[in-house]
Amino acid sequence: MTLLRGSELLNKTQCNALRGIAIISIILHNFCHWLDPKFVILENEYNFNLPFSQRMWDYLTGGHIDMYFPIQFFSFFGHYGVAIFLFLSGFGLVRKYETEGSAESSATRFIAYHWKKLFRLMLLGLLVGLFAHAVYDVFYQKDWPKYLIAQLLMVINVLKEPEYNIMPGPFWFFGLMLEVYVIYRLIVYPTRNIKSNNWKWLRWFIPLALVLVAWAVQVPLMKRFILIRYLRYNAVVAMLPFAAGVFVARYGFPLLPKWTHATVAATALVALMLVNLNFYAWLWGHLIVIVGSVSFVKLFEATDATQQYRLNAVLKPLAWTGTLSACIFVVHSIVRLPIYFEVIWGGPKVGLSPQFYLWLLLYLALTFLLAMGYRYYMELYPTPRLKTKKTAATA
Repeated sequence: MTLLRGSELLNKTQCNALRGIAIISIILHNFCHWLDPKFVILENEYNFNLPFSQRMWDYLTGGHIDMYFPIQFFSFFGHYGVAIFLFLSGFGLVRKYETEGSAESSATRFIAYHWKKLFRLMLLGLLVGLFAHAVYDVFYQKDWPKYLIAQLLMVINVLKEPEYNIMPGPFWFFGLMLEVYVIYRLIVYPTRNIKSNNWKWLRWFIPLALVLVAWAVQVPLMKRFILIRYLRYNAVVAMLPFAAGVFVARYGFPLLPKWTHATVAATALVALMLVNLNFYAWLWGHLIVIVGSVSFVKLFEATDATQQYRLNAVLKPLAWTGTLSACIFVVHSIVRLPIYFEVIWGGPKVGLSPQFYLWLLLYLALTFLLAMGYRYYMELYPTPRLKTKKTAATA
């Protein structure tokens, strides 16, 4: 069996296209699921709610599909874009730090470096977001300075009710990513270069153990809504997609014909709906998203140079969006807030209306423009550098 590894499996353009798919799904989800819940189908992101799933199933199979299908689809399924980012994080960390010749650094320096990168990306967006939320008076905690400090330190996820600390929005995700980096460096990374044949099994067992532990913790919590919601705001939710990225980067993935990728991508859409009908199956939904999305981008490959050029032209808009994804993630909630308060929540309650698509297009346009401006702002400041053992010795 031929195994694809590294850039043969996912090249830079394909990784960026996956990021594009992920961020589009997330920002559309975060716009659509805040519409009137009487008319919009809510998701199973942090808790499993069978009535939500049943409502989506009836919508898809009962002849109820209408012009609002994109809103319903992204409201219910869009949050799965997070799984793609986590998969790419695992894949990218192995590719960056575990290939032959990669410079080593201490755990402290590694974690500090990634904290600085996250902080650099988050800071301005967080401050602007806090100002916007103050204008619209939507602080959820009276003692918000304490939660602001926790957010700046990126430990807000471990506090009680992280979704309500300071404000709703994407900034809790920075804390989750820091947890992922800590777990990778302290638990996964040490197994990268095991020489002894007696211990090489740890290279696959440790990531697998992280998945099994995360699954086992959630299994008895089907009706413990507050607890499972708390766990899924932390690294528990990340371990399945993240470990999948580690596995694929370390061991590769079988070379499959294009028709197989097409079948897998199409089947994944159906399977994702089905796993949302059962709590225990729902816990594995992120894996389906990863397999389906990777199969989708693998469809844009060809052996003929001319055909590959044409396929790249189709994939490039997604890839370009992927290069902007971090900045889009930071700014999109800031753009969404005034649209909701001034127009959607402040207007007459008429359920869904075609005009929502106009506000959605405005939201997307402003988000992309602001994200491009945010990327320019980021380029004005130096990128943190990881101090390796080699650079430390020569300093």
